[in-house]
Amino acid sequence: MAVVAAGLLGCNDLENCGSTPVDITRTDGGLYRCVTSEDCPRTSRVSVCVTDVSSERECVRCEETHCVRLIPESCQ
Repeated sequence: MAVVAAGLLGCNDLENCGSTPVDITRTDGGLYRCVTSEDCPRTSRVSVCVTDVSSERECVRCEETHCVRLIPESCQ
């Protein structure tokens, strides 16, 4: 039973195993500052992260006053 539970926690049905955070930087190399995730720049195809659980799609969120892009990792 523990093996099944561990397998379910590692990957969801979409074969997503976590995400990689990448700082969102300005053209001058500085970080984008934020108070909420909605403050972060994003394209129309990138959403605001709504939970702390890894998403199957790329999203942005505010972490410790700077914007971060979360890029999903596939299970290998």
